[in-house]
Amino acid sequence: MASCTKRYDVVQPNQTVYADLKTTDWTTTDTSKNYTSIITPQPGSSFGAGSNGILIYFTFDGGKTYEQIPETYNNVAYSYTYTNGTIVLYAQSANGAQVIAAPPALTAKIVLVSSN
Repeated sequence: MASCTKRYDVVQPNQTVYADLKTTDWTTTDTSKNYTSIITPQPGSSFGAGSNGILIYFTFDGGKTYEQIPETYNNVAYSYTYTNGTIVLYAQSANGAQVIAAPPALTAKIVLVSSN
C-alpha cells in the first residue's frame, strides 16, 4: 500500500472591492465601436499577488443583480485584462461593426481569489 501525506495550506479568504465607473471613465479611439476604462487599486493597496485570481462583475441596476464578465449585455461585449496590478475593462460592439454609446455609469465588483 502506498501512503500519502496530506498537506494543508493556509489560504486567505477572498476579498471583494468595488469600483464605481462613470460614463466619462470610458474612452474610445475608434469612432465609438470600442471603449476602455482602467481600474487601479487605491494608493497603498493592491489587487493581490500575481498568483491570485480576479473575477469581475458589473451591476447595471444599482446592485440588485451582478453579471460576471466577460458578458454581452444590450449588444455590448464586456471583457477585461489584468496586467501589472491594473485592470483594463473593455466594452465593444457585439458584432464588431456597430457604433455603440459609452457604457452607462455602473459599479464593478472585483473579487480577489487567493491562490498558491
